[in-house]
Amino acid sequence: MNGLRLGKGKTFLAQASVLKRIIAFIIDLSIINLIILFPFKKIFDNVIPEAESFSKTVDFFSNNAEYNAFMIFIILLVAALAILYFAILEKKLKQSVGKMLFNLYVESKTKDLNYWQLLVRSMFLIPLFPFVLLWVIDPIVMFFTKENQRLSEILSKTKVVERYKI
Repeated sequence: MNGLRLGKGKTFLAQASVLKRIIAFIIDLSIINLIILFPFKKIFDNVIPEAESFSKTVDFFSNNAEYNAFMIFIILLVAALAILYFAILEKKLKQSVGKMLFNLYVESKTKDLNYWQLLVRSMFLIPLFPFVLLWVIDPIVMFFTKENQRLSEILSKTKVVERYKI
């Protein structure tokens, strides 16, 4: 008796679920927090004084320019590492760890996925004005586009898809 021979099956791409995308993103942020932010925790604790209020912390940084510049450097370094997390994984695997758990993939609407596209997709991670506006604008735009694309995905000509194998 010959064994049952199944074909490789077919793969279909579909619009990714918004809920799956949100959960995948939360997972990715948790990983970034663990592997990128956590090592800097002692630096933050040593540099930022324990203050009674936010305004006293602001006053401290206003009066100590050397600490201010150092914190800006650390924050930009953390942002660059977070962008690299997404860029490297999405370039090599077309998905981040969170996306892997939900079978989500980043696809280019043009040809191959380029690093400039991945940088534009992740520019919301840059903690400077005007990029921080994307923290609000990106998710809102996603709910009003046909393919649930964020603004940064529209600008980068990319989209997140879900792959189904039958």
